[in-house]
Amino acid sequence: MSFELWRPELPAPGVTAFLAPCLAIWILGFGGLAGWLKLRRGLRTGDTRKLFHFSIFFLATFVHASYGPAGVNLLGCLAVIYISYCLWRGDGNPFYEALARESDHPRRSLHILIPFLATAAGGICSLSLFGEYALFGFAICGIADAIAEPIGIRLGQHRYRSLNLPGCKASHRSFEGSLAVFAAAFLAAVLIQSTTLNPLAPLSLTDSLLPAAAIATGATLVEGLSPHGTDNFTIQVASSGLAFTCANLPNAA
Repeated sequence: MSFELWRPELPAPGVTAFLAPCLAIWILGFGGLAGWLKLRRGLRTGDTRKLFHFSIFFLATFVHASYGPAGVNLLGCLAVIYISYCLWRGDGNPFYEALARESDHPRRSLHILIPFLATAAGGICSLSLFGEYALFGFAICGIADAIAEPIGIRLGQHRYRSLNLPGCKASHRSFEGSLAVFAAAFLAAVLIQSTTLNPLAPLSLTDSLLPAAAIATGATLVEGLSPHGTDNFTIQVASSGLAFTCANLPNAA
């Protein structure tokens, strides 16, 4: 497999005309649901934010498997429009409130923008460096990172301090949340490797366990050490890179 630079190409016009409205409805639907749950049902911002996070990464995984990088590029363009609208409307807007943590005040918008830029950069780097194996990054970042915060908030008893970006306040994670990341990443890696989603060929369940454990371990360590707001980048690249490495070892199937 050769490395190729990411190119901002879109699907054929006919595919785009069909796909773009479907993607937009998905984004607006989950954005609206997350905002309603936050403002009307009192759900924590950490939960509504991760619901939207999961919906986008799940969609990216499906679109990549069905339409390739061009489909993911189209999704990225629509996400730029959506996030720009959220930041423009700001406080009180349901779409914005679903993503903006109160604990990030007075830099709530910044902590929407940084993870979004990290997500975009992670997707571009994963596609450029690891091609089809970016699928692992999308799936693992979407599932594992989405469950880490809700579980950490509810069950996290053993906390540790993560790295921080300059000027940002200290952030903490929990070993319970990290364990959830490992479990989710492991299951996602096994699922991808043992189905037709595998970029090479489906592996048996037994053959997929060791590579999945390696990918999950790397994703967990990276998530635990990543500065606040950057793990959408680091998890994608690390998971994609580890999947690529495991698949291309000399004795790999």
